[in-house]
Amino acid sequence: MANWYLHSGSVYRKQGIRKENVLILGGMIVGFGDAADENRKLFQGPICDYDARGQIISPGFVDLHTHLREPGWESKETIESGTKAAVAGGFTTICPMPNTNPTVDSLDALIDLEKRIRTTAQCRVRPIGALTKGRNGNEVIDYQGFAAKGVRLFSDDGDPLHADIAHQVFLGVREVDGILVNHLEDKALVGEGFFYEQIPPESEFLMLKRDLEFVRQTGCRYHVAHVSAWQTVELIAKAKAEGLPITAEVTPHHLTLTFGDIKDPKGHFQMKPPLRSEKDRQSLVEALRSGVIDIIATDHAPHGREKEDGLLPGSPFGVTALETAFASLYTMLVRTGQITLEQVLQALSEAPAAMIGVEAELKVGARADLVVLDLAQEKLVRKDQFWSKGTNSPYTGQTLQGWPSLTLIDGERVFPC
Repeated sequence: MANWYLHSGSVYRKQGIRKENVLILGGMIVGFGDAADENRKLFQGPICDYDARGQIISPGFVDLHTHLREPGWESKETIESGTKAAVAGGFTTICPMPNTNPTVDSLDALIDLEKRIRTTAQCRVRPIGALTKGRNGNEVIDYQGFAAKGVRLFSDDGDPLHADIAHQVFLGVREVDGILVNHLEDKALVGEGFFYEQIPPESEFLMLKRDLEFVRQTGCRYHVAHVSAWQTVELIAKAKAEGLPITAEVTPHHLTLTFGDIKDPKGHFQMKPPLRSEKDRQSLVEALRSGVIDIIATDHAPHGREKEDGLLPGSPFGVTALETAFASLYTMLVRTGQITLEQVLQALSEAPAAMIGVEAELKVGARADLVVLDLAQEKLVRKDQFWSKGTNSPYTGQTLQGWPSLTLIDGERVFPC
């Protein structure tokens, strides 16, 4: 069914929330408010009348930083399971990192991934290309070929970009008007361990300081992934004031949690960068409020059930995050008055969409990619509720409020399934 009359709710558009109805016909938005009501009366075909009373209708969320694991690590996640998790969380477009096996570092690998996406994906998927072959920092990939197939983002993800090839990589990405996303982690400064004591903020912000010099030299567009430290925020603010072409993202868990929240099973709190102090968390929230940080991205990094029984040597970093993203932000930031609902919605939808050149605005003539959010719904986060194969969530056992009740893509219902 691609025809919907969403009535009695409120709509987020043009960075504001207003009470109005929405009419969708043939998968396209054809009217709001009085125009929607009048055309609904005239329409004679099959249509779903949806009571959105007390709910918010928003553009579908866009995630610039997620991990689908396929190909190569299907025991952790697949394109199908990961995109089911995405639509359950209100995401209609996601961008998976290239740390698969094989790495997405060649056109053959990209074509194979796109075939898999067409076969099983439940939402729109925009792949991220690697920065270097094998993500090993020795040889650049075919940026021109990737750009010709619509790839905008390039990253070696968990492998930081080596200084000796960085200038060449920055120039190559700039030449295709791409966006470089570096994993900020100077591993020479990282100790043996899983949390903030062994992964200091210097490992993050000193590498950003280095990268900003390359941005100045080349003019390459640069995106700061998963900011965690107040020093990193200060560098971003100064770079933006200077006019450098950079954007930045922060995850829901870094906005809502600190190292003081870590408890058993500790594997549910083990991610890179790690959870840091309350000063860091408050700095991230203020940066999102002020626009220093532009985007909320999940860094959804599922690992199946590998970390259920505690941490072992070599325990993989990452937490599952797509399904709880909005509810955690709404519960812990919006309801506590730390940030507005409009700011959260803008950072989850319009801002990331604009960065990669996709439509994420509810307007007449736009395709109906949207999520309806039930702000009153409370739900206990349980391991058995996840669509993702990953169950390692730091919110397990908590009651969160504000959950997606309906997700549409091209007007077709993709959640609930």
